[in-house]
Amino acid sequence: MATIIEALLAAIEHHQSGRLAEAATLYGRILEADPEQPDAAQFLGVLYAQVGRPADGACLLRRALALRPDSAGGQSNLAGALQTMGDAAGAEAGYTRALRLDPLLADAHASRAGALRDLNRVPEAACSAQRALALLPASAEALVNLAETALAGRRAEDAERAARRAAALAPGSSAALMMLGSACAARKRWDEAEAAYRVALDLAPGYGAAWGNLGSLLAGQGRFDEALEAFATAERHGFSGPSLWAARGNALLAMARPVEALADFDRVLDVRPHDAGMRWNRGFARLLAGDCEGGWPEFDWRRNDARAEPPWRRFVQPTWSGGDIVGRTILLYAEQGMGDTLQFVRYVPLVAERGARVILEVQQPLMSVLAGLPGVKRLIARGDPLPDFDLECPLMSLPRVFGTKLDDVPAAVPYLRPDPQRAAAWGERLAGGQGLRVGLVWAGNPRFPGDALRSPRLAGLRPVLDVPGVRVFGLQKGPGREDLEGVGMPASFTDLGPEIADFADTAAIMANLDLVISSCTGPAHLAGALGVPVWVVLPLSPDWRWLLGREDSPWYPSAKLFRQTRVGNWAEVAGRVAEALRIAALKTSPFRISG
Repeated sequence: MATIIEALLAAIEHHQSGRLAEAATLYGRILEADPEQPDAAQFLGVLYAQVGRPADGACLLRRALALRPDSAGGQSNLAGALQTMGDAAGAEAGYTRALRLDPLLADAHASRAGALRDLNRVPEAACSAQRALALLPASAEALVNLAETALAGRRAEDAERAARRAAALAPGSSAALMMLGSACAARKRWDEAEAAYRVALDLAPGYGAAWGNLGSLLAGQGRFDEALEAFATAERHGFSGPSLWAARGNALLAMARPVEALADFDRVLDVRPHDAGMRWNRGFARLLAGDCEGGWPEFDWRRNDARAEPPWRRFVQPTWSGGDIVGRTILLYAEQGMGDTLQFVRYVPLVAERGARVILEVQQPLMSVLAGLPGVKRLIARGDPLPDFDLECPLMSLPRVFGTKLDDVPAAVPYLRPDPQRAAAWGERLAGGQGLRVGLVWAGNPRFPGDALRSPRLAGLRPVLDVPGVRVFGLQKGPGREDLEGVGMPASFTDLGPEIADFADTAAIMANLDLVISSCTGPAHLAGALGVPVWVVLPLSPDWRWLLGREDSPWYPSAKLFRQTRVGNWAEVAGRVAEALRIAALKTSPFRISG
């Protein structure tokens, strides 16, 4: 027995010093000599979990618990192995068993916080992390879990504070530095986030989770080749599973590779079949690939995504799915961006034609431009009191209700019309001068997650301003106007932004233009709905509605699409737009749209 004890002590010393191969060899020899040695079974199980063999580790840890069922540490270690395997529910149950045996086991409280977070039980996770810190205030692990819980609760500042405390307590902790990187990323401090991830990887080059997080960060910056390599490195180091597949799928989708993205999304859903966010992502991928029949049902899962911000609305009235609606009152309502609303209000008259009384609720800035939309019984602004209604349906679910396919999109334009008086007034304002009249929009809503990739900004479209024979009218409102500050503009450019009161003004201006050039944002949809010629400049991987590999849009007959061929390369796109504009300007008969 003394020989086994000496061997066990030597194995533990190897283990604690990081000599894992030597430790594993000694643990194995002890178990060969005494298969019922519980400490050797437990520590070898822990070691296997540490080196990426959690299933083998779990087998040994169960063996150790069979020999010593009242071991709180053993229950906690088994839970840790299950957590590494992605079994958050089993892990949480194991940590709970451990804490029944020893309520003061700080590590179990800290690790249980991570399992609870994975189960989306964020408030309980925060309590568990706080309990660990109360027991062991200098626990870097508890602080890391507290930081991750704060991130899950969208409290990035709290997360950063906890992660910095963890890194200060344990300067060599790669987990603390990885969490610091994630907190900085959540606060959009990309350079600091990347630096923290890379320091974590300098400390632990085989840290698969850190490689996965770095991959997500790089993908968000459009550095896709680097991102895919980071994801591959994560898998080489044994880090795989739903979080990696989801991140890589999103990167592939952003690379305009929806079929490959679908393969990763499908892997996630094999494990988490009711993951609404992933079903929604799969809908994006299918719609981008042109698969409307498969895409619309998946796209409707967005309403089940509990993590959406702001939360999806719930009504006691049933959602209309296409049944008889004669004589009934239906609430149709905007749910996302103003461009989405402008695109999908085309369905409102079709609903009214089925015999329904339509209440249409839209964003306040769109009230004026939608005031004359056919089929609307009552138009109200979002946030105003709702009248009585029988059924509800968000505007973006109407394509599914009507079974829309690419070859039967209801695309008769114009389905919106400018106010005649405003159009006449703006016609006088824009009169005079020679050349094509072109409206220009260069930036979208910066709160949109992919806006940095989709908005060329004014600098990205600068070549358009230098085309002879063209008068350019700036239609940019709100964010993006700062691009004009301190920039010399040609005499052919007129900034109308300060004079535009609302979308109805924009519509009236567009009615007096020959062409609108816009990034993927609300005014592009407005021009398309008005039937005004519109050239839309798109990133390499556009929003799903613009599809892939085509210059036209089934949604807007008057649209022409100019796509990036390389991520972030707006210069090449602007060059093609400018050349097309030169050709148009040389024509003797401009393609003027009448008001």
